[in-house]
Amino acid sequence: MLTRREALAGAAAVSTFAQPARRRPNVLFYFPDQLRAQEAGYNGGRNMPTPHIDKLASQGVVFTNAISSCPLCTPYRAMLQTGRWPALSGGVMNWVNLPSTGQSMADTFAKAGYDTGFIGKWHLAAGARAGSLKRGEPVPQQKEPEFVPPGPMRMGYRHWEAFNFHANFAKAFYYRDTPERLIMPGYETDSETDMAIEFMRQRARSGNPFFLVVAPHPPHPPWRRDQTPAKNLEATRQKLHWRPNVKGRKDMPNYDPRCYYAMIGNVDDNVGRLMRFLDESGLAENTVVVFTSDHGEMLASQGRYNKMVPYAEAVDVPLIIRWPGHTRAGAKTDALYTPMDHFPTLAGLCGLAVPGIVNGMDLSANALGKKGKDRDAALMMNYVSHWDYPETMTEWPEWRGLRTRQHTYVRWLNGAEELYDNAADPYQMRNLFDGLNSPAVLEKLRARLKDLLAESHDEFFPGDRFSEWFTPQRDQVRNALGPVPRG
Repeated sequence: MLTRREALAGAAAVSTFAQPARRRPNVLFYFPDQLRAQEAGYNGGRNMPTPHIDKLASQGVVFTNAISSCPLCTPYRAMLQTGRWPALSGGVMNWVNLPSTGQSMADTFAKAGYDTGFIGKWHLAAGARAGSLKRGEPVPQQKEPEFVPPGPMRMGYRHWEAFNFHANFAKAFYYRDTPERLIMPGYETDSETDMAIEFMRQRARSGNPFFLVVAPHPPHPPWRRDQTPAKNLEATRQKLHWRPNVKGRKDMPNYDPRCYYAMIGNVDDNVGRLMRFLDESGLAENTVVVFTSDHGEMLASQGRYNKMVPYAEAVDVPLIIRWPGHTRAGAKTDALYTPMDHFPTLAGLCGLAVPGIVNGMDLSANALGKKGKDRDAALMMNYVSHWDYPETMTEWPEWRGLRTRQHTYVRWLNGAEELYDNAADPYQMRNLFDGLNSPAVLEKLRARLKDLLAESHDEFFPGDRFSEWFTPQRDQVRNALGPVPRG
């Protein structure tokens, strides 16, 4: 971890390389894993102070309706990088190799002259699961399965200090451009912040704009003391505040939910470090900062854990965009924002054209406080009932749904329906489907869901049908429109 003296010395070095006043802005996209929106202090979180995230929110624009429309790691990441519906990108479950189109987000920024970099958890490759689509079936052993080689599988990222997947935060490994396993010298999130600061320092010297994505794995499980920074755990309250919709709590053996909050505290520490570096280096004024997460965590709300369900704790994610002098400090927008929208929105802020294959919406005007495009409803989905396998009706049954500014509507694969008025019932404790006073509302939402499914090429078939889309090596060979070429 950098000392303050080292940071200041680096800042002085960066200031030597004055940047042209009218150059395109840099982008720093920071998204820790499984951090639900409700835990940020600016959203009323009570278990762990987040002063640095809150300060960032006060300096930028907060999207109050940012959702993880498919609340699972790989589907979110595929939507982020491609801007496409999962039924087209193939990102319908974890551990799959998606073909490169050459038109992903980093491809677009690289072609525009940006130095692109990815640091942290990738999870857009088959990794250790390559060799089988069936749970419990043995797979061939690979020496370094979480190494993603340079080339198309990196989707346009040139600088690489990343891993596909692991959950050893205390002794995290990563790779650069060879399959040599490297060990981070400190706690994962701290080390990735060191890498990010060094990347930005070097790019400032080069004079080229940068596009950097930083993806820490914490606060994702395991929530164990040996995987949690001790000083943050010491600062975590002993008696946690639980949401009113928590029921039937049954934490996993050896898992301490206090570790989740300690990891969030560590994320907040590192947000502070990154913002200090940008301020002290002179980069802040010309850097678009995005803070968000890939999905939330139920933590026994609705009697459930993990993600892959349509409820607020799994779907709602924090989203802050700061660009000094462009975004209005402390502003809020209620525009419905999905993972597919990051690509066109960031391209819009940076003045780049977006490939025609992108399905997301450019909400850059909303970020800048102007009247821009918007949607009346956002499609949500869970394609498979196990996060790693094309199964149907097992742990996390399949569903489709939509979010409006007021309602959440869900239809499960077995035909069951749920409807919540999120304005009147923010904890989603009353399913309005039974005894609905206004059936016209339900009919309108049913019709809108049908339209959105057609728009996204989603036939809402059982999750086991997705086994036809992938080889046993988990290479995608089909999507909703038919065969896809391997890039």
